[in-house]
Amino acid sequence: MTPNSDISYINLLALPGIVSMSTCRGCVVDSDNYSGFNACHYTGDDMAHVAACREQLCNMLQIPLENLIIPRQTHSLNVAVIDAVPFDVNKLENIDALVTTLPNVALAINTADCVPIVMVDEEAGVISVTHSGWKGTVGKIASATIAKMVECGANPLHIKVAMGPCICGDCFEVGDEVVEQFVVHGFNTPQIILRTYGAKSHIDLPQACRKSLIEAGVPDSNISLPTHCSRCNPTQFFSARRLGINSGRTLTVVMLKG
Repeated sequence: MTPNSDISYINLLALPGIVSMSTCRGCVVDSDNYSGFNACHYTGDDMAHVAACREQLCNMLQIPLENLIIPRQTHSLNVAVIDAVPFDVNKLENIDALVTTLPNVALAINTADCVPIVMVDEEAGVISVTHSGWKGTVGKIASATIAKMVECGANPLHIKVAMGPCICGDCFEVGDEVVEQFVVHGFNTPQIILRTYGAKSHIDLPQACRKSLIEAGVPDSNISLPTHCSRCNPTQFFSARRLGINSGRTLTVVMLKG
């Protein structure tokens, strides 16, 4: 997609008729944890700034504001199917993944180190976006999202997947209680639980998500891992581990162009 505004972003899936991207912060003020592009409405930013960013994005996508769907995420395993717009905002509370077959409806989730996952079945015209933090990852929210896509007509063998900017395995140091959860839920592999970075273990969240996606039937060759670490690049992407939870969020968007 050719930008027609000053929003900076990276493309995730190069597919015809699909918008698939993660926003970058853009102009950053070091003393302001919300400076740059931030469309997240529940982490403490000035709502006028959030509204301006959303309007800017909708102008770029050439859609009305009601066609931009952004849930209130809670690290749940809940997936919402967007079957009409305008969509009841009350049904977007406690939601961490979105699915639709509607054209010109932008599905979006916010992240600041967690893994944003975009999935597209071009043949069926089914798209989704998922927020997968460590809790969502061990709970296999990616698999739950695929199940909803299948209900809408998708075939896992045809789904293309891309993960946006998130924390890398080198940076994601965790306690023993988190490691235990990954072990209990079947993620006890040396590619996922990394033990070579000092006293504490590290988790490779994208590799854990990749494992869930493959188990759900997506071909490994259809999965693209992240190319950027949010914590390593805090002036380009928001990072809660760098900035704290009271900060902006990277927005990952997918849309079928009508």
